[in-house]
Amino acid sequence: MTAQPQPLSVGQLADYLHDVLALDPLLSDVWVTGEVVDARQPKSGHVYFSLVDAEASLKCVLFRGQLLRQAHLPRNGLQITLHGAFDLYARSGEVQVIVDSVQPTGLGLAALEFERLRQRLEAEGIFDPARKRPLPPAPRFVGVVTSASGAVWHDIQHVVRRRYPLTHLILAPAKVQGDGAPESIVAALDALQADGRSEVVIVARGGGSAEDLAAFNAEAVVRAVFACRIPVVTGVGHETDITLIDLAADLRAPTPSAAAEQCVPSLAEIEERIVQAKERLDLAGGGALEREGARVDHLAARLDRLHPSQMLADRRHAIQDARTTMAWHVRVVRDEWRARLGAGRDLLRVLDPDSALGRGYALLADPLSGRPIARAADARAGQSFVATLADGAVDGRIERVAFAEVGAAR
Repeated sequence: MTAQPQPLSVGQLADYLHDVLALDPLLSDVWVTGEVVDARQPKSGHVYFSLVDAEASLKCVLFRGQLLRQAHLPRNGLQITLHGAFDLYARSGEVQVIVDSVQPTGLGLAALEFERLRQRLEAEGIFDPARKRPLPPAPRFVGVVTSASGAVWHDIQHVVRRRYPLTHLILAPAKVQGDGAPESIVAALDALQADGRSEVVIVARGGGSAEDLAAFNAEAVVRAVFACRIPVVTGVGHETDITLIDLAADLRAPTPSAAAEQCVPSLAEIEERIVQAKERLDLAGGGALEREGARVDHLAARLDRLHPSQMLADRRHAIQDARTTMAWHVRVVRDEWRARLGAGRDLLRVLDPDSALGRGYALLADPLSGRPIARAADARAGQSFVATLADGAVDGRIERVAFAEVGAAR
């Protein structure tokens, strides 16, 4: 008897379908063209739409994170070409395309792949302007990645010799088009970094078709420029040619010759700045001398009016007056405090308890607690006490307590 197969849960089957779609090389990396319908964007910011043609319809979603990187957005009625991967939305059981790139229909596959790579690298921050580094003002060594046999290398040498012959160029020869060109460019960048002398690197080639410049759009080359420890200046193609390494470099120049000009200063310009600085210094120095001369003349006139001997005499009189005033104030304060101290001593003498004891008074206190017995209300018959006298103390016992009559004459 054949055993019945173990049924799957809905979640298990959904997970299986998700894995099948993710592992399929076509469905996980697909380009598809169609018309946008039912496009909507809820508060989440994601865009949901269907891509249709005469034969079928596909559910699609462009998540908000990818939406911000698109130059073109899906709108109802538009014909587009999109890139994405199929996935299963388990909650509804629908298969949908997770979109990461949207382009208008009509672009070739190479252009679509270029745009997709640009968006992906941009999302990683490789083109972030904030990470671009300044160039050294007057480098001693400049590395150059280009073809050793092309006109570009000759042009760069000519520009550097003309502008700033103190700079030495280090050529790292590389293939700049055709098979193996991306690997050759990456190896040249690595070689310059290993050499360690270059303070800035020029990556350059002359103009050409989009196919000729393809090596400079290769992902490996872009990442090598991004990872280079030395600032990179690109001069690739003509002024209108923009490659991905231009976006990743620290500075993009429109041509190879312009890249060389950006990397080194101009001796003629430096000499002109020195001449201008000297003129400004001479002008500023002359004006300063005139101002200081006038100031010295003014001070000399003041010295003539205020002779030092008279100033010293005035200061001596002022010091003597201050001493006399201070001595008077000291005497007044001293006499006042002496009087206060005498009055205080007299008052302390009057208030001193020992003085009262000497006149026949006694201080009664409880021998256990030490508290004084000042009134009849504080005493009780049979209570012991200590009487402090002027020359000692005696112990005693209270035999009777008598209260004074209220209102009695004192």
